[in-house]
Amino acid sequence: MNRTEIHEFLKTLDFEGAGRLTLPDLLEKRVQATPEAVAVRSPAGSLRFDEWLDGARAVSARLRSSGAYRPGTPVLVWVDTADARQVVIAQHGVLDGGCIVAPLDDRLSVAEVRRFAQDVAASAVIASRGLLSSRKDEDLLEFIPEGLPPEGDPLDLLLFAAVDGAFRLVPSPGDGAAPAEGVRAQADDCALLAFTSGTTGRPKAAMITHGGCVQLAERMVNGVFPAPRGGRPVGPDDVIQSPVPAYLPTSIVNTLYAAVLAGCPLSYRGRRFDPEAEEREMALAGTTIYAGAPAHYAMMCQRPASDDSRGARVQIMTASGAPMTAALYRTMRERWPRAAVANWYALNETMVGQTLNFGPDMELDPTAIGRPVWPTELAVVDEAGRRCAPGESGEVLLRAPGQMVGYYLNEAETAKRIDADGWVHTEDIGFVGAEDGLLRLTGRKSDRINRGGFKFYPAEVEEVLLGHEGLADAAILAIPDPILGQDLVAMVVAAEGGQMLAEADIRAFCQDRLSRNKAPSRVYFVDRLPRSGFGKVVKKELIALWEAIESRGAGR
Repeated sequence: MNRTEIHEFLKTLDFEGAGRLTLPDLLEKRVQATPEAVAVRSPAGSLRFDEWLDGARAVSARLRSSGAYRPGTPVLVWVDTADARQVVIAQHGVLDGGCIVAPLDDRLSVAEVRRFAQDVAASAVIASRGLLSSRKDEDLLEFIPEGLPPEGDPLDLLLFAAVDGAFRLVPSPGDGAAPAEGVRAQADDCALLAFTSGTTGRPKAAMITHGGCVQLAERMVNGVFPAPRGGRPVGPDDVIQSPVPAYLPTSIVNTLYAAVLAGCPLSYRGRRFDPEAEEREMALAGTTIYAGAPAHYAMMCQRPASDDSRGARVQIMTASGAPMTAALYRTMRERWPRAAVANWYALNETMVGQTLNFGPDMELDPTAIGRPVWPTELAVVDEAGRRCAPGESGEVLLRAPGQMVGYYLNEAETAKRIDADGWVHTEDIGFVGAEDGLLRLTGRKSDRINRGGFKFYPAEVEEVLLGHEGLADAAILAIPDPILGQDLVAMVVAAEGGQMLAEADIRAFCQDRLSRNKAPSRVYFVDRLPRSGFGKVVKKELIALWEAIESRGAGR
């Protein structure tokens, strides 16, 4: 096919056709269609589609020249997300070599990287020099005893073989070293390991196939993003911007490869969120689609409106990863009146927006997460597995092409999450409204609080707290109680420039809006809540924060 025919092929690619492609197929076709178009914008510079493919092939050749090359096995990518160009080149280089990409949080310690490598039997690790240089000397020496090699790699990426949790630096091949012939992945091969956030336990690795990833990208381009703006698909004239870290699989599928299919740039400013810089980039880049988490929007809205916010031409703002509040929705509509605000629901096991709330439904209830996006099927079941009637709460189940095919090397956990009929058990509790048909979440199965026999979910209390104009963030934590079994406390962040608040003020606010059984017994003011890159509260870190506060109090 010539360039025009390939461009038309990508423009008209449907869901079924997407399932027959691999991610390397997709980028190669994009390069054939629009090689010099900008693929990624970052503070470190821009990256064209052809430059991206060239860099990825260099990484692939490096991998295939090493003794660590084992096609079809995971390769960990541990790269500083300050430069999105490095991240996407390293990730796609793994895929180009026929391996499975396993992206890692760039904040992990060496010990954590070792655990991930052991858990998935990784064959190699690709790390950036900048990230390794930022680690403590003792950690770095444990990872690479011989020290960092001299600079010289134009990509600034280092390759390590992984064997039984130990890492061995693979030296750069000499001139003329021929890489081994690569194995081309197929559409039904695993492309991506989506590590669960591990907010309450050890992360698991959800397997997403190549065809599934391309189908999910197609859904974003032709389904999820278009719906709030009258159905217009994403195209070359769009600019997608996202503050969601580039190592997160949802970011890789939702925005990066969606931008590849659409032929438009993705603007990504780095992992450390700067609300002022984000809004300035919206105006400079001409962003039309902004995909973030509620926490990102809340931080931007805390700043006074500026020429950047007034001049933004954003058409769609999507939120996911954490609950949206009615107050935040109203504030967003006031700040960006020309943008359609949408709320979607997804998790690493299903990826992308499985349900979507927008338009009149969003006006009706912005806290709801909407209706299923074709071809997703939705069910709500009780503890016995029976379908719940509208208005009745139960576990939310999802079934759709592109969802995970299982947890890598973990059949026992796979059997718990995917049933014989292919439904993914989300472990989220929710209900479909009897009158409006909208899905609403009320909590996680594992988060249910039992306070002296009275059972409820933290989300209900958190929604009330987030409705207080003096609070910027809030989370509920269940703690042991010798009499009730469990009690609950609130961890809150005061809004900048807001009124001075006391614990009694917050407790009274809750008691006026909730039954006394649901009101927190204690309120702790903290500087910030520990959240993952996608805005979810990291429960283990929240517990540690509460324990540290209590320990300091006991020591006085």
